[in-house]
Amino acid sequence: MIETMIQDDILRSTTRVLNASRRPLVSLLLSATLFPLVNMLLSLAARDTLPLFLDSIFTAIAAAIFGPWHGLLVAVLTNGFYEAFEGFPGLYFPYAVCGAATALIVWAFVRSGRYRSALAWGLCVGAVTLANALLGGLIASYVYGGATGMNFDNIVAGFALFTDSVFTAAFLARLPINLVDKTLAVAPAFALAAMIAKSEKKE
Repeated sequence: MIETMIQDDILRSTTRVLNASRRPLVSLLLSATLFPLVNMLLSLAARDTLPLFLDSIFTAIAAAIFGPWHGLLVAVLTNGFYEAFEGFPGLYFPYAVCGAATALIVWAFVRSGRYRSALAWGLCVGAVTLANALLGGLIASYVYGGATGMNFDNIVAGFALFTDSVFTAAFLARLPINLVDKTLAVAPAFALAAMIAKSEKKE
C-alpha cells in the first residue's frame, strides 16, 4: 500500500515536470542547451571505456516529447558542441545526420501512436539501428576512410579481415553497437511519451 502510494507520487511529480518542460520556451531552452550538452558528456564518458555512442538519448527524448524540430535541434547541437569541445577537427559534425535520423524515426513512431507495445519498441529500435549503422558506415568509410579515432575502430578492423569493403566492415561493426546504443535511447523516449499520453487522457 505504502509502496503504491510512493510510486503514484513519483509518477505525478514526474508528469508535472514533463508537462512543465513542454512549454514552448522551456522546451526550446532544453533542446538548445541542456539536452545536447548531456548527450555530449555521456558520449565523452563512454568514448574511452565503452564501445557505445550514448550521444542520442536526449535526441530521442526531445523528439518524442517535444516534436521533430526539437529532436533535430538536439542532434545538430550535440555534434556542434562536440566539435567545439574538441577544437573543431571536423570529425563529429557530419554524424549529426545520424542523430537527425534517430529524431525523425522516433517522432514518427510516437506521432502514429506506435510506442506502447513491445513490438513497436522493437521495430523502432531496429529502424533506428539500421539507419544509424548505414549512415554512420557511409560517413566513416567515404569521409574518413573507415577510421574515426573512436574506441570501436578495432571492431571495424576485425570485420575488415573478412571483407574487402571498408563500408561493409564499418556497417557490420555498427549494427551490434547501435542495437544496444539505440535501445538505451528509444526506451526512455517511449516511456516518457507514454507517461505524457496517460496524463493527458486523465485530464
